[in-house]
Amino acid sequence: MLTHGINTYPMINPLHWGYNATVEHLASETGTVSLPLKDGKDHVDFSQFVSEYVPALGDGAQFQLDPRLFTGFLQTLYLSSADYSKTHPVFYGREIVQFDDGVCTADWVRNDWVRKYKLNEVTCNFDKGAFDADERKTHPEGWPRLQPRTRYMSESEKEDNMNDERPIVIIMHGLAGGSHEPIVRSLATYISQIDGGKFQVVVLNTRGCARSKITTPALFTGLHTGDLEKFALREKARFPKRNLYAMGLSFGAVMLANYLGRVGDKTPLKAALCLSGAWDMVLSSEKLQHDFWTRNLFSKNLTQFLVRFAKVNMGELEVPEGTTPETPPTVENPVFYTFTQSNMKKALQMRNVIEFDDVFIAPCLGFSSGIEYYKEASPLNLIDNISIPLIALNSKDDPVFGGIAIPQQFLNKNGNVLLCESDLGGHVAYLQSDGESWASKAIAQFFSEFDKNVL
Repeated sequence: MLTHGINTYPMINPLHWGYNATVEHLASETGTVSLPLKDGKDHVDFSQFVSEYVPALGDGAQFQLDPRLFTGFLQTLYLSSADYSKTHPVFYGREIVQFDDGVCTADWVRNDWVRKYKLNEVTCNFDKGAFDADERKTHPEGWPRLQPRTRYMSESEKEDNMNDERPIVIIMHGLAGGSHEPIVRSLATYISQIDGGKFQVVVLNTRGCARSKITTPALFTGLHTGDLEKFALREKARFPKRNLYAMGLSFGAVMLANYLGRVGDKTPLKAALCLSGAWDMVLSSEKLQHDFWTRNLFSKNLTQFLVRFAKVNMGELEVPEGTTPETPPTVENPVFYTFTQSNMKKALQMRNVIEFDDVFIAPCLGFSSGIEYYKEASPLNLIDNISIPLIALNSKDDPVFGGIAIPQQFLNKNGNVLLCESDLGGHVAYLQSDGESWASKAIAQFFSEFDKNVL
């Protein structure tokens, strides 16, 4: 059961205006887990490790954001509306990942293509003719056109990619997003380039997202983390001695946290980070529904993304009017029987995410409403079973999910979880005056230092 009575922050809170931000560590009252260090060094508590080795995320660390974006609303709006077409021009090589119940896509960062296609990192121009020619050779028939600088890999390129023994960082994107999102490209750039390119970085696109296709009537939800589980096990099996890490942002953080809580010590991941994740989805839903600014500035857009996602995948998802499931739907055996044309007509009038989940998602999982689904899908339910060091990076001025992170009573259940709570930053934004994300650089530093120093 989730805790109740956690105060939400008011719509406009002058205490969370400004650009001089501070990080505060919140963890179990008995301390965080002890980490064994390399080179015969003593063990160190997880919180102390972060403060000493990753000073950007240290307890009491300070950083500056863009003074013009002095609230979480402005930070988040700018990230979602500004022109980022010429920033972080990442090349991705796409792989279709086949599972027993369908497919998802994995976009691998290909920094070697920077030279191959002669990218000018100032103008972002590259040899588009050569790239397009290779894209035509590799594009599978019937699949959608991809985002800029993203193409399917040839069989030889996939083979080379699979022979890469570097440690991996898996990125889980936000709701209805994908590898093309500006913040994802920023994270992919910083993580893939740190320490001369020590990490292999891949964005795992959820089913049907990032201009991919759904090939079976099986969707992603906050409770379905099997794709991440199977993908991580596959990568670990290729080179068992290498380290695997993962990070999720926004809804991807929800999926990552639920995965970690569900599989416990069976995860092959060594450490993880959740950025701007909703830990209590019921309270976050209340903010999306009832906060005037959040409802009108963000919830409507998120809902439109979901409706568009459903619409473009109706070829595979659509069922005849009046369809009823042969067996009662459950989380373990979902039945996606709600994707009818009449429901799609209703969807065109939807303005809040919970309306979409009430009609399309909750019934398919056996829940009576979106709220019941959110209760079950909140990562707080499983926090005590997370078995690896996990940073939760949340901002108190997050205008989408609210300044609600992890209550103390839940932190007390698990010393593996360290909440790094900033007073400013917005929702996955943390934009500085140079347009770069403070969070992207700090997160890349965390994975680098953890891989270098922890056994």
